[in-house]
Amino acid sequence: MTNNNIYLLVGLGNPGEKYESTRHNIGFSFLDSYSKQIHCPILDTKFDSYYGNFSKDGNKILLLKPQTFMNKSGTAVKKAKNFFKINDENIIIIYDDLDLQIGQIKIKMGGGSGGHNGINSIIENIGNNNFSRIRIGIGKPREKSMTNKYVLSKFTKEEGKIVNNINNLAEDIISAIVFQSISFAMNTFNSKIQ
Repeated sequence: MTNNNIYLLVGLGNPGEKYESTRHNIGFSFLDSYSKQIHCPILDTKFDSYYGNFSKDGNKILLLKPQTFMNKSGTAVKKAKNFFKINDENIIIIYDDLDLQIGQIKIKMGGGSGGHNGINSIIENIGNNNFSRIRIGIGKPREKSMTNKYVLSKFTKEEGKIVNNINNLAEDIISAIVFQSISFAMNTFNSKIQ
């Protein structure tokens, strides 16, 4: 039996100093900002991840930063999901999106992976795509052949300011999804340039 009162928030990224502050790690930086805003550190090691948790208004909220590298993120998500018997609908994945420009957010439930390795791994491991996503725009390179290099590059100073604006909204976005509804969150934050 699954538990309706437990939410799993997963920021996607790659572990290690080499990848800090890169475009592909925007899921990590968003979740780090959220953890600071709600004073819940992500320091424990469990489920092949850095992990933290807190309770609010009868809900238990788990914060997870998989340390498996992006293309194996699903193994960490599956371990946490199975341990706590979490509803798929209560899993929220935060990750970078090449198809959105910097400053755009797209919140949705379900859908495909859009070619994102982390999302592919999660769908493969939990066996469905019925989880929520917070997609954060990182823009895209001029040439498709530059994509791998681009996602592992750092934001420019100007881009960094925009990313900070998004990260500053972390608590508002998560609260909207968890304590109101995904449709409310979509109507409030989707596609507006932050």
